Amino acid sequence: MTGPIPILGIWVHSHEEDTDTVSIYRPRDFPFPRSRGRSGLEFGEDGTVVEYRPGADDRARATTGSWRDLGDGRYSMSFPAEGAAEPTTRTLQCVGDALLVDTG
Repeated sequence: MTGPIPILGIWVHSHEEDTDTVSIYRPRDFPFPRSRGRSGLEFGEDGTVVEYRPGADDRARATTGSWRDLGDGRYSMSFPAEGAAEPTTRTLQCVGDALLVDTG
């Protein structure tokens, strides 16, 4: 029997906490400092992930991709790449109330 999947739901980019190799996302109800145009990720039970990025007019632009469980608390997400044959794939893991996304 498997437990709940910790990445499900909506995560918002906490760019203040980023490092050179990891982007940090927090649950949408996290007490973020004021910031204009935060991006976000929404993970669905059906294996879809939607990435929301602010557009030039501050309205969110959505890109749909997929995620999968790699085991050991690690996941991957892939998005179609514009003009490229291979999708963009990133690995991530959930640690407490933080989602750590590899930027490399």
